[in-house]
Amino acid sequence: MPPMLSLPLLLALPGCPEGGESAPEETAAVVDSEAPVVESATVTCFQHTTGEAFVQWTGNATASDPQGLSTIETFGTLAVRDARGDLGEASLVCADGACTTSWRDHEFDIECDTIAVSTYDFAFRVVDHDGHESAELVVAGEKVEE
Repeated sequence: MPPMLSLPLLLALPGCPEGGESAPEETAAVVDSEAPVVESATVTCFQHTTGEAFVQWTGNATASDPQGLSTIETFGTLAVRDARGDLGEASLVCADGACTTSWRDHEFDIECDTIAVSTYDFAFRVVDHDGHESAELVVAGEKVEE
């Protein structure tokens, strides 16, 4: 004989109203069918040692837009975040769906080591000429050799 669920357990199941109250309605995220899309992105860093020593970070992304690549604005954003929140933004320069940015370690005060590439998130976003904004594409960084 299968085990019986007790009444209090049934009331705690998702979707079961508690005490006769109606369950809150879930709202779906609104998707803008005319918004551009950040298809892919990477963020890499390396220790530059020739001449002046510094850490170089580079972000690259590819984007598309339902109205065509030429409708993507020249500038997008790349937000740098950690567990405390946004550390700042870098401007992405976009042309024909290819977007890029770069910065040195002192701009966001992050080094290029195993801890840094696993601690920080990098969120890419682009906008088209009509003001439609893409959803963020969030990626982790990767340490590479110069």
